[in-house]
Amino acid sequence: MPPTPAPEPPVRPDAAPVQFAARVARVATERSAAWAAFADILETPDERTSARLRSGEFTALWRAGVSWVGADTEMFVGALMSLDVYARGARRRSAAADLTALEADQRVLVAPHRAGLAPLREVARLCAAEAEAWAAGDVARGRDLRARQHALVVAELVPTLPELGQQLNASAVADVWRVLGRLLVAFISIETGQDYQRALLGEARARYLGPSS
Repeated sequence: MPPTPAPEPPVRPDAAPVQFAARVARVATERSAAWAAFADILETPDERTSARLRSGEFTALWRAGVSWVGADTEMFVGALMSLDVYARGARRRSAAADLTALEADQRVLVAPHRAGLAPLREVARLCAAEAEAWAAGDVARGRDLRARQHALVVAELVPTLPELGQQLNASAVADVWRVLGRLLVAFISIETGQDYQRALLGEARARYLGPSS
């Protein structure tokens, strides 16, 4: 797929400069948290990681991290709703069972991609730096950092994340990992401007997978 320009947050450039900068800074902060959440869940799961998924904390971060895309948030509705159901059902499952399920699929499907996932933390860091630049009124640095994020995602994460998301969706034993795979494909699609959902999953919009256990 040919490279595309970095998607810009849909904020009006004719808005008051302070409001515009504040909005873009908020978007960058939310994107940073979303990328960091992916890094957290894809690394070796532990009790805290599982608890954050069970509580809905991760889902809230991902929902906020894609709120800037406007109408295209439809791409994420199915996966996010499934994760909401997963969190609501946590009281009927033991924390130990959920952690075991996370560890099993992570070990088999995610761990082999460990090297390709390393840049996730750097992308989150660049997003946070972009937020600081916009908050300080440094438009040039903010735009430069946005472009650096996009270049890093395309060069370092695109070779891994779409394929990993597809593998999770197709092969994970735990429902929650299949949902996370679809969410990952939707996220990398919107961040790059490429429709990996259609190319890899055969559809342009994520579908609701129903209750997850």
